[in-house]
Amino acid sequence: MNNFLSLLIIICFCTLNIYSQKKMKIEIQKINNIENFPSGSGLAANGEKLYAIGDDSPFLYVINSNFQVENRISLLETSADNFKGNRIKKKIKPDFETLEMISENELVVFGSGSKSPQRDVFVRVLLNENSMIESHSITDFYEYLKHFPLLAKTELNIEASAFSDGFLYLFNRSNNVIVKFDYQDFLSYLKTGNLPKIEISRISLPEIEKFEAGFSGAAFKEKSKIIFTASVEATDDAYNDGEIIGSLVGVIDVSDFQRPKVIRYNLIPNNGENPIKVESITILSSKSNGNTEVVFITDDDNGNTKLIKASLKM
Repeated sequence: MNNFLSLLIIICFCTLNIYSQKKMKIEIQKINNIENFPSGSGLAANGEKLYAIGDDSPFLYVINSNFQVENRISLLETSADNFKGNRIKKKIKPDFETLEMISENELVVFGSGSKSPQRDVFVRVLLNENSMIESHSITDFYEYLKHFPLLAKTELNIEASAFSDGFLYLFNRSNNVIVKFDYQDFLSYLKTGNLPKIEISRISLPEIEKFEAGFSGAAFKEKSKIIFTASVEATDDAYNDGEIIGSLVGVIDVSDFQRPKVIRYNLIPNNGENPIKVESITILSSKSNGNTEVVFITDDDNGNTKLIKASLKM
């Protein structure tokens, strides 16, 4: 009898937990195709502007509130021979996947690390009239990460970053690993070579059609709450794209970093189109009624980029 009651309690708890995870509503408000912007991958809001990157592009795009590209800033030098159309050739691209605001005058970009040394890139952008760009090879940092047990037997594929309270968080798509380190220590490493102290954890993400989703974007809503996006592709390869199955958005509680947990999520609707691959998310505002205004950036793996404005009801 005691065993039966214990089992019943566990089943009830799990049922309630699953139900609470799905208690998020998504309202799509606006969708825009972004012309001449290949393969959107990272997004960050800064006042009335959005900054965006693409994994097939060497540029940082400046986008206004009407979702129109106002300007683009070169993040690295590359010759015209390295392009196929408006996209950098896959074998040499830096694969910029993460973009994060550190302050209103500073943002950072990480390459995915999925091919070394081409994608072992970190770029720091200091926003001013001339926009100062610092580019660094971080191969030794990425090799350092690969020695941690949670990353030792999986592929490195950094897809998202988030910043809060002086710490940078990197999100590895393969195995859904989260890496945390002090940002100032990381800047010091770029000068001295002394690697920063790392904290690392893994989280299980919800499934789409029986496949566990993999991280694609992240942004801090509160000190210990991260809004994340994740997607599913029909591939186990960090280098090659697969058929897009779908995307979701949710909230992770990282108050206990070694035991992060998804506290709510929902699938992102396709609006009658083919399944979409959401690559990143940024927060525009949080309302007193519990709504959070966000923008998603998508990539269809054919070089096309869309921005989607949405309201999340937590």
